[in-house]
Amino acid sequence: LLFGCGGNRDQNKRLKMGKIADNFSDEIYLTDDNPRYENPNKIRKEIIKGIRKSKYFEISNRSTAIKTAILNSNFGEIILVAGKGHETTQDYGKLIKNISDTSIIRDIKFDKKVFNPKKLNEQHNSEILSSILRNNKRYKFNEISINSKKIKKRNLFVCIKGKNKDGHDFISEAIDKGASYYVSSQKAQLYKRKKISYENTNLFLKKIKKTKREKFNAKIIAITGSAGKTSLKFLIAKLLIFFGDTYFSPKSYNNQIGVPLSLSNLKFTDNYGVFEVGMSKKGEIKNLSNIVKPDVAIITNVAEAHIENFHDLKGIASAKAEIIQNIKDNGTIILNHDDKFFNFFKKIADKRKIRVVSFGSNKKSNIKLLSTSKKRNYFVSSIKVFDSVFRVKYKELNIYNILASIALLSTLNLDINKILKSYLKFQSLSGRGKISKIKRFNKSFKLIDESYNANPLSVVKSISNLSKLKNHKSKKYVLLGDMLELGKWSDFHHKNLSKVINKSNISKLFVYGLNVMNTYKHTMVKKRGNILQNLNDFDGVFKNVINKNDYLMIKGSNSTGLYKISEKLIKESN
Repeated sequence: LLFGCGGNRDQNKRLKMGKIADNFSDEIYLTDDNPRYENPNKIRKEIIKGIRKSKYFEISNRSTAIKTAILNSNFGEIILVAGKGHETTQDYGKLIKNISDTSIIRDIKFDKKVFNPKKLNEQHNSEILSSILRNNKRYKFNEISINSKKIKKRNLFVCIKGKNKDGHDFISEAIDKGASYYVSSQKAQLYKRKKISYENTNLFLKKIKKTKREKFNAKIIAITGSAGKTSLKFLIAKLLIFFGDTYFSPKSYNNQIGVPLSLSNLKFTDNYGVFEVGMSKKGEIKNLSNIVKPDVAIITNVAEAHIENFHDLKGIASAKAEIIQNIKDNGTIILNHDDKFFNFFKKIADKRKIRVVSFGSNKKSNIKLLSTSKKRNYFVSSIKVFDSVFRVKYKELNIYNILASIALLSTLNLDINKILKSYLKFQSLSGRGKISKIKRFNKSFKLIDESYNANPLSVVKSISNLSKLKNHKSKKYVLLGDMLELGKWSDFHHKNLSKVINKSNISKLFVYGLNVMNTYKHTMVKKRGNILQNLNDFDGVFKNVINKNDYLMIKGSNSTGLYKISEKLIKESN
């Protein structure tokens, strides 16, 4: 705090000013304001009487005081220059000085090598780590990693013990790659000067994220849902970059380790943080969203993903609703109005007095899809955003993700016009609908890579999207793998897919896996392709089937390994 006092002859009020400054400041720079005909030294002494604990500096020259306060400050500290505000003169009775606080501050030459975001982040990380370890040691690091393969210079490596691997076995690799320190729960004797001992490294991560979240003032967005979380996260993050520094969790870091790790890598210069929150059973979203404490949350949809751990679909919806309980007061929940659990979620949000913003084709949606038309190689959708209408051009993106992203921008009061042209440039993520041109068997065909994961909702949507593609004389093929984690509902949902395929314009269905045989045997005979016994059968099965300009969509749960075929086709074509 930098302030002075003038024109107020009440000694008690000056004493009180000193006490208030003492209570709310770490350092006080006491200078002159407008003393007029009073003795400025006396004024300052009366204020100092109220200062008991804070460090203070008495500098009568206001210009010198401002410069000293700013140049003595550390990264990220806040300086309140109080008193004169917009005034451009200083009143010493018979002497009137020309002085402007604003001009003084603007003319200060900062050392850009010292005042830079990277060093600012390192200092804050050091302060957080020191507070957790309860010591005064300075630790310089910029990011936290649990993967020794992806360690960068000046990272902090945290040794986490997983199901198959233990981070303690990779300490040497992490240090060799440039890690500044490593956090260990074992009595390891390696690199003693770089070792930070902590009894429970998982708990260490949670403490880091908790402290960072408490100190982080930017807008935090959390996304959950049965399908589309990762794609929506990346889309939103890429859009928010137009409005400020944005951090988003890498890949699908949405579990009990991924979320704390992601939150721990927020930078103090970030304006936005976008996180994905996943689950496989009840209570997980509650725990993870309590870590994130979002200002805005989005629920994309509810489907049968992980239904083996729930009694029915309502149980999954209840688990997704846990995120609403951890939205910050006066926050917002963005909901899919076309989802059958919209009213269920809305009632919970209303009870907590959380604002609801909806998207979809439902006529009551706040962000409403009015129409979509197909142009040469892209789509154009008219979207009503409350009282305004926007036209969005795009290629591979899911229209519901576009609607949800616009709902978020509107919620944050950001200029939607600024990013409208960006949608056309975005491509789907690998394994999530990305279309690639494949050269194989001396032919060129189009691969729609949906191999990242599969549940009944996402498979139906993928087949529907493929069916809508205009193919002229080319054919459409689907290589479908098992939908896993469906429990007792597995036979029902796999069989039900055959109805969707039979009604579509798909030419042939090819399958890989045991559960998906239920789909295959109930599909029309004329639409049945072949059965792959193992992943290496691909070339033998498709070599004489697929032709120039045909479409092949590969879809299945990640554990089936079908993504390996997609990766191989794309890599070898490139």
